[in-house]
Amino acid sequence: MAVSIGAFYHPHLARETLDLAGFIEHLAMADPPPPDDPHFAAVRARFVLLLHDFLGQLSEPVEGDALERARRLVTLYDPPWVAEHLQRVHTTAADAFVDYVFPPLYTADLLADYVRHARALQAALGRPLILEPIPTYLHVPAPQLGEAAFVERFLAESGCGLLLDVSHAWLSARYAGRSARELILALPLDRVVEVHVAGVEDDPDLAGPWIGTAVPTAELLDLACLVAERAPGLRAVTFDAFSTALRAETLRAGVAVIRTALGVPA
Repeated sequence: MAVSIGAFYHPHLARETLDLAGFIEHLAMADPPPPDDPHFAAVRARFVLLLHDFLGQLSEPVEGDALERARRLVTLYDPPWVAEHLQRVHTTAADAFVDYVFPPLYTADLLADYVRHARALQAALGRPLILEPIPTYLHVPAPQLGEAAFVERFLAESGCGLLLDVSHAWLSARYAGRSARELILALPLDRVVEVHVAGVEDDPDLAGPWIGTAVPTAELLDLACLVAERAPGLRAVTFDAFSTALRAETLRAGVAVIRTALGVPA
């Protein structure tokens, strides 16, 4: 099966994206299109759309309004699968937003919750569910399974697939003082459905690199190729740049370097 090469949808670059149809084969939807987006009907007609919105944190059930919203998005996009992050962005009491640098604790009790809620969400939406581990910046001194063991058990017990962002893995490895290649090879690559490749830039608040809108480097592209060579179920590779600051030339260049690295003709 051919691997689709795509990017995230940016309404401010809709016209330029439409001009790149074919060169860009799918679009990941991180937010619903604005109601007044004049280009979305054409975008929906010309691209495969992947649902990659925040549906809920799977440490708790996705139900009520959140589940109805997810169902509406599935109807709107008709995606071949639904992606969600393996993360917690709200505290249990829902009184604080902890953003993207605080991954879940990889504990056995949390694993059971994730498995149960992922199974329920997948059944409710009627589409395959794939989960994306986020980069680990903060390291909490608590007994844990480790990311690779947690992910492998979660996928085996939930029936979900894996969305592997190689730039996330590179960041996790860097802040843990590990080899990114070794971290990636420890994951169940036979369960990978989609790969994300992002550029990284220096973040002054973190005093180090983090996900940015840059074109992926050769090192990150090499990691994407490492996964692609070992992922028989791989169906899509996405240039992971999502920001209103993204420029059309960077969008095209990011997709171009991914195509070249994977040997996919333009």
